[in-house]
Amino acid sequence: MRNLFFIPVRFLLAATVAVTILAAGCGDSGGQPPLATTTKTLSTTTIPNATAGEAYHDTVLTMGRIGFINASDLVVKHEGLLKYLKDELRVKEVRLVLATDYNGIVNKLSRGEIDIAWLGTLPYAENKDKVPMKLLVKPIRFGTTSYRGIIITRGDSGIRKLSELKGKKFAWVEKDSASGYIFPKALLIEAGVDPEKDFAGAIFLKKHDSVVLNVLLGKYDAGACYDDARKTLREKGKSDELTILATTQDIPNEPIVCRPDLPEDMAEMIKKAFLKLKIEDPKFKKVLEGCTDVQGFLPAADSDYEYTRKVYGLLKSRE
Repeated sequence: MRNLFFIPVRFLLAATVAVTILAAGCGDSGGQPPLATTTKTLSTTTIPNATAGEAYHDTVLTMGRIGFINASDLVVKHEGLLKYLKDELRVKEVRLVLATDYNGIVNKLSRGEIDIAWLGTLPYAENKDKVPMKLLVKPIRFGTTSYRGIIITRGDSGIRKLSELKGKKFAWVEKDSASGYIFPKALLIEAGVDPEKDFAGAIFLKKHDSVVLNVLLGKYDAGACYDDARKTLREKGKSDELTILATTQDIPNEPIVCRPDLPEDMAEMIKKAFLKLKIEDPKFKKVLEGCTDVQGFLPAADSDYEYTRKVYGLLKSRE
């Protein structure tokens, strides 16, 4: 589902792990700092006055990502991307560093333990002003760099506005879901509905299609999911029995950032390397296959996440 990768999901990792992908295979980093003392680090004071290929050929780059699936499977899925970045940037190695949640990734970025971080949409908004970082790109999925969350009900439920959901039964996806919980929750709060107190009952069904099906069957009066989840219904025409009560604004896809002290030329090279990837190009198809439905990348701007910051501020004020 689209939003599985914008906001932290429930992970299967019990602890933070670091995985090194080598050109000939993969090995365990043994819990050591991502940039070993035998490799050239990316301090701006140690880069020689040379071409990029000469300057960085002994450099080890590290990219942090949350373990949203089994660690070994995630490693395999990223082999193509890491090898591509290694070759494109002409560095010694690109390592994948996994963490159980986005706090782990942000902490590693702040400590300089990783060079690149594949963040979530909300974690970026939450930490942008706390942890220095440089925004690079955001992924394209399903032909777009954003998506929306919706709140649905049956057309014959008699419910026509959010305020009428008080005293009703509501279905969420999970608490880490952007379109299946976080952003729709903000819509309800703005409409004067307290999701913690005003529902007769609420449940987390884990999957977007489960929310759609349970609302369709009348087991719950309404639910939150991503905008295209209704298309998961097997019977054509059944989606017409559902009504959208509210729609979020565009939720931008998750940002990829780098640490701010990364040399400017290297940061630009990383950005260009990501932008070069297009699913339409046969030679890049295998590189992108393991990147969670990614079709390519576009430049990201801080202004893209203004709505995210607004939602984060609203939810934070309710704590």
